[in-house]
Amino acid sequence: MKRLMMAAVGLTGVLASCGGVTVTADFGFAPGSQYAPSLKLNELSYSTNYQAKTAFTDQNGNTVRAGEYLICDNANTTMLVDLKWTGGLNKLYLQFKGLSTGATQTVPFYAFNGSDTSGAGQAKFTFGPNTAPLSLSSKLVSQAIVVNPVIVNVKGNTYVRVQGIDQSGYNSNILESVTAIPVVNCQ
Repeated sequence: MKRLMMAAVGLTGVLASCGGVTVTADFGFAPGSQYAPSLKLNELSYSTNYQAKTAFTDQNGNTVRAGEYLICDNANTTMLVDLKWTGGLNKLYLQFKGLSTGATQTVPFYAFNGSDTSGAGQAKFTFGPNTAPLSLSSKLVSQAIVVNPVIVNVKGNTYVRVQGIDQSGYNSNILESVTAIPVVNCQ
């Protein structure tokens, strides 16, 4: 372990001397520059206003279970994100990450006045038609509506990731949904 650490330090020195190359730490996708000592995101869940009415297999052989939440790419899709945390949360950032491509879109979700230590919250946003996961609007909300679409085609799958910032501008840990959400055309 000690040798590995020394090698990393030596490599940092070599890279830094290469002219124009800087080595930076990765603190996630929120704009903070270090980790928050007291803010921790503990639990993430999501729902949308569309669910699969029956189980089906997509064109790639993946099974989507009945009741699984979906993003309809050809209609407005409302998503609710429930989050639990400890410590003071000042801002929340969401990131949508493509399962196959790794492409990401980061969205500042909502900000608190001061630092919210309540430990739980729910946020709502809407994907517009033909934009998932790239264009959306956001605000806080209290409940969702379930609509059962007819599945035509699975266009892709997207993970939901969240990261918070405390009042000092420091980043929390990152939470990611356990499964990716199918993006489909609905009728």
